[in-house]
Amino acid sequence: MIPNGVTPAGDQTAADIFGLSVGYWQDTKHWEKIRGLKLLNRPGSRRRVYSKEQLLAARAEEERAKAVNETPRYDLPQVPAGEHPDDLLDLEESLYALPEDKRVTLSTWKTYRYGTKTRLPAPDFNLGGKEVDGEVVGGEDFWRRRTILDWAANRRGRGNPKGRPVGRKESQARPSNPQAEERRKRARLLLDEIPTVLTAKMLGEHLGVHPVHAERILRAARLDKVREMLDGNPDLLVEEVRETLGLDVHTHAKKLLYKARQASADAQ
Repeated sequence: MIPNGVTPAGDQTAADIFGLSVGYWQDTKHWEKIRGLKLLNRPGSRRRVYSKEQLLAARAEEERAKAVNETPRYDLPQVPAGEHPDDLLDLEESLYALPEDKRVTLSTWKTYRYGTKTRLPAPDFNLGGKEVDGEVVGGEDFWRRRTILDWAANRRGRGNPKGRPVGRKESQARPSNPQAEERRKRARLLLDEIPTVLTAKMLGEHLGVHPVHAERILRAARLDKVREMLDGNPDLLVEEVRETLGLDVHTHAKKLLYKARQASADAQ
């Protein structure tokens, strides 16, 4: 959790503050040498999160101690304790911020992140991502506590049988991005031409986009194709999907077919 009032920082920002490469910061685990530095990330999360205010204070103290040949005496700003409506929570923390009677399983909650039928509100903050074509790619998403609680209070489901108030929308549709639409069309055409050999790397070079972005575009194009295959053959088999798209891993084809069936059912 990133408490309200704290400026979040990742490893890259921490390394920049201390004048180190991010690789050296990580290899030496410099954060462990700073007495009182609090990690804000949930145990088991995939990236470390720090208070930028604490990092800056620690860096200043190390510079002072070095100048007078002393051991640093860290006196870092305190990280706020307790809960606040504007605390930033990662995906898993967001689930456990809900009252117990409104919680679903963690696996179900993760499907809400990119779901078509039930979908979480847009994240309030992203740490470590990069903007590509108007979309944030990579990094980790966070939601304010109030965002998640308001969303849960106004959606139809467990603990709220009446659902949302009439006329209340859960989220606002994003305006279309002509450039993104054009890239999706080009990706689909390329997939139709060379479905068994097209990779995210090849697509990224063809479209001139970041590999991570290309991977996302390719997944969407494959899902689109499987939906078309499913329209023509309701009894479509996983093995047919795997062979058509040249997928080496059976579970990848199985997941695509499952998502295609789910999307088709939601559209009906």
